[in-house]
Amino acid sequence: MSGAAALLDRLGRPGGVRLGAAHPETAPRLATGLSALDAVLGGGIPRGRITELAGPRSAGRTGLAAAIAASATRAGETIAWVDPEDALDPEAAAAAGIALARLLWVRPRGVPDALRAAEILLGAGGFGLVLLDVDPVNASARAWPRLARAAERTRSGLLVVAPRRAAGTFAAVGLELGARRVRWTGGPGRLVLLEGIEASLTVARSRLGRLGQSLVVRQACA
Repeated sequence: MSGAAALLDRLGRPGGVRLGAAHPETAPRLATGLSALDAVLGGGIPRGRITELAGPRSAGRTGLAAAIAASATRAGETIAWVDPEDALDPEAAAAAGIALARLLWVRPRGVPDALRAAEILLGAGGFGLVLLDVDPVNASARAWPRLARAAERTRSGLLVVAPRRAAGTFAAVGLELGARRVRWTGGPGRLVLLEGIEASLTVARSRLGRLGQSLVVRQACA
């Protein structure tokens, strides 16, 4: 990374600095509904920016994304979920607290179409949150600056839910889910049931909050 690129990254890109301003612009936040996470992020995920939520399969990234989406719809936001793998279960989404009347579910045919759909949704405005659930392994590097510009123009938050982070310097926040622990109920002579999972969540990248902060995320199982 060149010195100029590194400087732009520290200042906040795109749109984080204005001529004559002594400090980077304070980005408005969209609360996640998880008080510990909101505290670490300074109020929630930033509007008008890209936030990445990455983690391996079964780490709980879809469940955490659903909790964030539910918080947004409870706050009266209209949201969109771009789902090229057709993995979202509407019944599970409703059980997680997502108001389906405020959810636009988009099922494109592949990763390129999913990236384009997210860009169109961000550019259209009116969405408090757009979730892009995609494996970015086949994503074009040119997609990320376009998505960042589209989010900034309309002040919509973009949450990219993926196995790995790929947006690079165009992401304002990068969250990584790590080791998990399964919680059970019951005991000797009693029915043993899966109660939920606990996973570590680390702020691996942040231009707006506290980098390196970690917390434990608890998710119940229905």
